Amino acid sequence: MTPGRRTLRFQSLDEIMPEVERLLDGYSTVGNWSLGQMCRHLAAILRASVDMPASPPRDPSRRVDDERGREMLESGTLPEGLKTAPPFEPPAGLDDREEAEALRAAIAHYRASSGPVMAHPMFGEIPRADWDRFHCHHCAHHLSFAIPG
Repeated sequence: MTPGRRTLRFQSLDEIMPEVERLLDGYSTVGNWSLGQMCRHLAAILRASVDMPASPPRDPSRRVDDERGREMLESGTLPEGLKTAPPFEPPAGLDDREEAEALRAAIAHYRASSGPVMAHPMFGEIPRADWDRFHCHHCAHHLSFAIPG
């Protein structure tokens, strides 16, 4: 684990924005992205999970076996250092507050949707409850690189 990174867990999507708001009061990072970049990436993934077609192109090398996938979803541990697909790579220089509001809107959009309809790139076909859990873990993973203060 990256030195200085904190342990962060979200049990529900309701817990994400209060943590982002706390970070907006001041933070430092032990990773490569600003809070704005984290929020942009997370918002894009939330939206993609419900807006992309059921069968988007897949990279089979990213798929994990069912046992490993279940372990990751249950533990909340996502591996560090995975490369994100280019459309989800956030640019530098983003405004933290604007991106936080975009994340808030993306969470609302995800909640209001009837999806996801697509298979998860790593876990394959998973039910909505596991998608919810994944999004909580994914948000916690990225936001754990931001240290309040």
